Amino acid sequence: MIWLIRAGAYLFSGLTVWQFVQGAGTPESVGIHHQLALDQQHGMVFGVCAGFSVYTGLDVTLIRLAWALSVLYRGAGIVLYILAFLIMPVS
Repeated sequence: MIWLIRAGAYLFSGLTVWQFVQGAGTPESVGIHHQLALDQQHGMVFGVCAGFSVYTGLDVTLIRLAWALSVLYRGAGIVLYILAFLIMPVS
């Protein structure tokens, strides 16, 4: 099961590097005042993944895929999703 964690870490780091290579991580394109909040207009369930997508600038599909993979790892994604829903304010 450790290989799944390593693969996720490599995927996440690769996507982060790709964002900076494409210029999405430049200071001009990243707003200074981002707030992590639920995005219920674009969300499928509660808007947690859409909120993370707006906050990070990544595609919402990648966020949802990462969350689905975390659900497969002992159900940790379900607990984290509910915790994020309870903590994050509504935009």
